[in-house]
Amino acid sequence: MSSPSTPDGEGARVEATKQGDDAVRQHPPAAPRRFRLRFEKRGALKYISHHDLMRTFELALRRAGVAVAHTQGFNPRPRLSFAMALPLGVESLDEILDIDLRPEVVATPHSLVAALAPHLPPGISLLEAWQARGRPAVSACEYRVQLELDSAQLEGLTRRLAEFMAGGAVSHTRSRGRGKPARVLDARAFTLEASLDASILRMKLAFTPQGGMKPTDLLEVLGLDPLGHPITKTKTHFTQAQDSAPAGGDQPPEQH
Repeated sequence: MSSPSTPDGEGARVEATKQGDDAVRQHPPAAPRRFRLRFEKRGALKYISHHDLMRTFELALRRAGVAVAHTQGFNPRPRLSFAMALPLGVESLDEILDIDLRPEVVATPHSLVAALAPHLPPGISLLEAWQARGRPAVSACEYRVQLELDSAQLEGLTRRLAEFMAGGAVSHTRSRGRGKPARVLDARAFTLEASLDASILRMKLAFTPQGGMKPTDLLEVLGLDPLGHPITKTKTHFTQAQDSAPAGGDQPPEQH
């Protein structure tokens, strides 16, 4: 029995389509190019939320004309990711942001920073940028707390801090807001380092995949008002060296 006839050229078109499908399978779309930025968040911007900070960078990238890759799905979003959320009211000298650019974009760390910096508000300063892969895995953060205490209060704090660091487990309960169960953690286990230098309290707190301890938690454990002393995050530590520093040391242009 003869096969059904097909219009001229249809067989060729079917074959061409198959070849095209094979080419797509053999050569998948290029992956977005990831750039990692280190920046400061200071001044009044310490009071904006994590969500608002994300929107600030999205708007700045749009105004700069940077072609950012987007997520898939019904409501695509720019592919931006912070290493971790900064507690509200805390300044930071060392924040990390990943930005995925569309693969066809021709950019260097320097050109990305030069395009983006003029569109960021006062209080956000870009420090350096580099190309990266994967996601940064935070292992610990360092903080500096400017204490508003008199000499007698500092003497008492010195004693309590020494006892805390020399002791064992210290249970601390953190309220998580209405409708959420409180979290109980071992404050001593999360405190890698803590020291008092005159009226400045320095701490290094561990961060795990399950979460970490906030600097305000340690202030409460030490009997201090968690909202009564200015806090600055001074350094973010990572589990892998390539996550924490640029290979080429590409620095941004001077910002005004």
